[in-house]
Amino acid sequence: MDSKGYFMMKLDHEKGVIRATYHSCIVNDKGEVCDVHGNKLTCHGNNRPEPMETFEARTAKELTVLIFERWEHAKELVSVGHAAYIGREAQKAEQCLFAGSFYQQD
Repeated sequence: MDSKGYFMMKLDHEKGVIRATYHSCIVNDKGEVCDVHGNKLTCHGNNRPEPMETFEARTAKELTVLIFERWEHAKELVSVGHAAYIGREAQKAEQCLFAGSFYQQD
């Protein structure tokens, strides 16, 4: 997770797409990740803020091109390490999509 935001990735088997949403966040004085209003975020909570951006694609390559080559905010919001992680997750999601299996983001 970057200090400016994070991605959530899910599959939509009915539409046949990988959906990635980008959510803005901040890190407070205690080092806790919070939404832009200062509310602490948890990994398993239902307190996810609305996404800043939503991307949908049929393949990992299409998804990463949308995010890292066409999204105007990618360079300012996503670190190289986070981009590599998103690429790995997109590939894993694509394999699950085509296999018709469950996908869980790491």
